[in-house]
Amino acid sequence: MTAKVLFFLAMTVSYVGASDIISSFVFPKHLSCYVDKIEKVPTTVYLPLLFANNPGLAAPTLDGPCIALPGGGLFFYWQAGVITYLRESGYDLSNVNLAGASAGALAATLVGTGVDMNTATSLALKMSDDAGVWERPGGLQGVWGSIIEEWLDTLLPDNAADLASVASVSLLVTPIPSFRKSRISNFESKEDLINCNMASTHIPWFLDGKLTKDFRNSPHIDGSFLANPDNYFSVQDKVINLDFNIDPIMKEKSTDLVKLVSKEGIWSIFNRGRSYGKIMDSRGDFKTLRK
Repeated sequence: MTAKVLFFLAMTVSYVGASDIISSFVFPKHLSCYVDKIEKVPTTVYLPLLFANNPGLAAPTLDGPCIALPGGGLFFYWQAGVITYLRESGYDLSNVNLAGASAGALAATLVGTGVDMNTATSLALKMSDDAGVWERPGGLQGVWGSIIEEWLDTLLPDNAADLASVASVSLLVTPIPSFRKSRISNFESKEDLINCNMASTHIPWFLDGKLTKDFRNSPHIDGSFLANPDNYFSVQDKVINLDFNIDPIMKEKSTDLVKLVSKEGIWSIFNRGRSYGKIMDSRGDFKTLRK
């Protein structure tokens, strides 16, 4: 309820100074990172939805091991490091059900289509160099969306949609104005898969200066917004949860969700994920996976 009200406050104020109003509230962490960037925003508001009951989408029960990949902004690279550890340790991820939202949608898509995480990280850093994000006053703001889209188009094979479907990849998106989760598991084409990722990762205003992202002719925002564990998988005792917040070191950095760090900092997050994967393995977190 509170998160929904605050989001609509963000949409209804229309002049510079909006951040002074909104920041006085406790804002959801996936929105607080860009609220101070709001300048002029739409004045349309859907008042009935402020009080609507929004239980969210319950995911189907699936056979086999499950990996949930929640949103985490730049902590995508932590997830990439854990996945790299799993692959290097000989774990078979071909029979794993994958569900992701926001940055976790990117990770789920890359795992399901067989993309190497080292390659993905190296390309992301090269594209960031080419875009001059390290020197930009706004960093990733306003350009991150186009970088992600081109990055996915370069990394994903032409048959990515088929691979994602075979690999049981599901991505969470948040339709507007209902805010009820949609769980997308079938993809019409590589372009459709990329568009789904762009909808799932869409932080309003931050990625491309726009409030929403159209996916299949409907507006959406970040798939992790108001998401709960049941949106990923319905049976939680079978789920391996790759949420960076389970790592105490990363949890301390949770306020840096979209804060641009150095290239060395990105690799540090990646390598910390790989190291934490070993910790998870040693305590039996991956017992449902096979080698």
